[in-house]
Amino acid sequence: MQLDNEIIESFQEEANQIIGELKVVVEKLEDHSGSFPKELLEDFANKADRIMGTANTFSTMYPDHKIFSQIGKFGELCKATGYKATTLNHQGLVPIFAAFWADTLDIMEELCNNVGDDGKIKDLTKGYIPVLQKRLTWLAHQIVSLTKGGAAESESKINVDGILRRMGIEVD
Repeated sequence: MQLDNEIIESFQEEANQIIGELKVVVEKLEDHSGSFPKELLEDFANKADRIMGTANTFSTMYPDHKIFSQIGKFGELCKATGYKATTLNHQGLVPIFAAFWADTLDIMEELCNNVGDDGKIKDLTKGYIPVLQKRLTWLAHQIVSLTKGGAAESESKINVDGILRRMGIEVD
């Protein structure tokens, strides 16, 4: 089924509003000082759940258009890492998570703004997979080294490729 402009605009309006809200939370997290910002992290995860839900709703309505599913998976990744960040209760990780989310939100925004342009989406998806993989690897390294120390790093590897595969993203 071909997407018409009204459908595309409806999705983009809803998604960009939520992404804007997520970016505000990320900015607050980047500038945060003081006690551990559990409420802000939970707010981020809840808003990420909203973008995931919006994208998944459109994915159900238009299953031929995989872009909605991809955006939903990014929302799911942000939600999962947001809730993970709240459980770690580690102030030093907050700016690291915020940096990861800022980059991920930029990718999501780019995907949302190009719904309906299959050529642009193909180029974007081809480019973001290696970037996402590197950033997840970096994030995993930071979590392990800051929560368990450098000595435990080799025994506590986080399976980044497995995370990407569960998201439906093929890795080399």
